[in-house]
Amino acid sequence: MANLEKKVIGVDVSSNILVMSFLDDEKEQIITIGNNKVHIEKCLKKWDTSQFKIVVEATGSYSSKILYYSHSMGFEVYQVSGLSIKKFSEVKNHISKTDQQDARLIRNFGETMTMNPYEPKKENIEFLEQELNLWQDLEQEKARYSLKLKSLNQKPIVNKSVIKHYEAIIKRINKDIKGLEKRLPHLEDKELKENKDLLSSISGIGEKTALLLLVATNNFKNFKHSKALCKYFGVVPKMYHSGNKKISIGKCRTSKGFVRSILYVCSWSAMRFNTQCKALYERILEKKKCKKVALIAVCNKLLRQAFG
Repeated sequence: MANLEKKVIGVDVSSNILVMSFLDDEKEQIITIGNNKVHIEKCLKKWDTSQFKIVVEATGSYSSKILYYSHSMGFEVYQVSGLSIKKFSEVKNHISKTDQQDARLIRNFGETMTMNPYEPKKENIEFLEQELNLWQDLEQEKARYSLKLKSLNQKPIVNKSVIKHYEAIIKRINKDIKGLEKRLPHLEDKELKENKDLLSSISGIGEKTALLLLVATNNFKNFKHSKALCKYFGVVPKMYHSGNKKISIGKCRTSKGFVRSILYVCSWSAMRFNTQCKALYERILEKKKCKKVALIAVCNKLLRQAFG
């Protein structure tokens, strides 16, 4: 059971509003406020940080404001995934869904379950994450326009002005990527640089991949063991074992598809030059399993080495 020394404020998050559920003199109160700095700070000032803790549904960017401002004001803050709330709702046999009911469920979840406190990212890591997301978008745009240009050049009759326009777009994107690469080192503090150098020393992991892992894991502060890390990035098998049935139903899927795809590319190098990964890769192939399964196992091994 959770520690109930403090009352729980359950927060259901949407793009424009926050619905909060809490107990006041043992009576449930539900309030709705705007999802912005002014309304959040004005509302949180009403509560004593020594008496209340806040549980927020994780909804990406939408929940970032309430998490950041409540933590900066001294509250104990916890973040819970939407899937956990959905399963908790099924356990309670709820068949309807409203914002008020979700806020109540989040509060009940916080009163019932034990969770790890929310650890906000440092400012430089937050900036790095945004820069890396921009880098990803620029690379995708570059690939898209390059394919269009390649396709256009195959036509028997080509409009030269259109060709020049596509070439100008690709040139501008390349310039933006170079500018972004120059900005990244200025956002790295001493701790981040040391950890990046350590990760880059692993055969198969380059500087960009190391930076992606550090930013995605908040400098590995969000994980207590390597199993949780591998599960977070979706490179562990899901097992189904019931009675006489024992089957693997693929790997667990997460939203970290981009990082997972980068790790998959890294596994191509790791299975050749990383001694432990090479041994693992060959051992799995000897069991007559396909190469893709072996490469996913190499990704898992790389993450364990990185965590170590």
